[in-house]
Amino acid sequence: MKSNLFMGAALVALTLATPLHAAGTVRPTGLEATAPGLQADGVRVLAPEAIWPQGAPVDPDWPGLIDQPVTEEARDGGESLWNVTVPSYQAFLPDPAKATGAAVIVAPGGGFRLLAIHHEGSRVAQWLADHGIAAFVLKYRLIQTPPGETNEAMRTRVNTTMRPGVGGEPGVADGLEALRLIRGRAKDYGIAPNRIGAVGFSAGGHVAGKMALAQEGARPDFTGLIYGFPFGERLPELPPANLPWPEGTPNEPWLRPAPTPAPGRLAPMFMAVAQDDVAVGQGFDAWEAALREAGYTPETHRYERGGHGFGMKKTGGTQDHWIEEFAWWIEAEGFTKAD
Repeated sequence: MKSNLFMGAALVALTLATPLHAAGTVRPTGLEATAPGLQADGVRVLAPEAIWPQGAPVDPDWPGLIDQPVTEEARDGGESLWNVTVPSYQAFLPDPAKATGAAVIVAPGGGFRLLAIHHEGSRVAQWLADHGIAAFVLKYRLIQTPPGETNEAMRTRVNTTMRPGVGGEPGVADGLEALRLIRGRAKDYGIAPNRIGAVGFSAGGHVAGKMALAQEGARPDFTGLIYGFPFGERLPELPPANLPWPEGTPNEPWLRPAPTPAPGRLAPMFMAVAQDDVAVGQGFDAWEAALREAGYTPETHRYERGGHGFGMKKTGGTQDHWIEEFAWWIEAEGFTKAD
């Protein structure tokens, strides 16, 4: 029976690895996370899929556009992608013998200027898939940069001309549409449509965090925010986690009954940050405080050190193990168990 399931999954993989594109539809650019194929650990990497096959919606007033055409490019030896205008996602599917049915959309960071496509993207997805959790690397649209502009010059331009978080608006739309598409193809991918989460890093944490705040039915089923959160000039308004206490409920927390979850409450959330992260540490603290004020109890890990952007880099600190803790949390929340 298991061999038949494996053969069926392999046929699905081959079918998905060579997607058909109708005439006039948009194709992924080719600068993707990983070459498609069967990995040594049994992980199947599929060909990337365009999120908007008929072309991504464009707001002409979005300040991330420039007045000249741009070409997507890889820099830093292929570690970062720039000028992404054709968003896509790439599936990393576990060996069917390990598959749990859970899945995670992975949103790399990069300040909305670039995507750290490997150490916050493909390496995360590979690890998750090797541990039974399907993963989909999200390649979302970025603020455009003209030829010759350095990362430092672009950082200055973005920070002085754009409101916090506005650079991530197209990325949030890309993430939500990718989630909708993946849920619609859950059977093809061997995942459960109600056990699909999102994890984001830094700017990708903004994307995942805003996805978590979307309307019910369009949200991920769980969210991981790794040194990232919804950026903005003010914190977003959060739906309450629980219904108000009935009249006569004791004031002492230890005497109260378990709270009653409120309709529309946010899905479970995992958060991780290094305590020496001067880039987002204060905002991260404020976001967690807002969640707790609204009645939520996010699982939060504050590592002694690691700075900003540790991702899948191994430096010998406890932050090296955030991904194991994230996977344990996904299991503890019940997302690796069949309904």
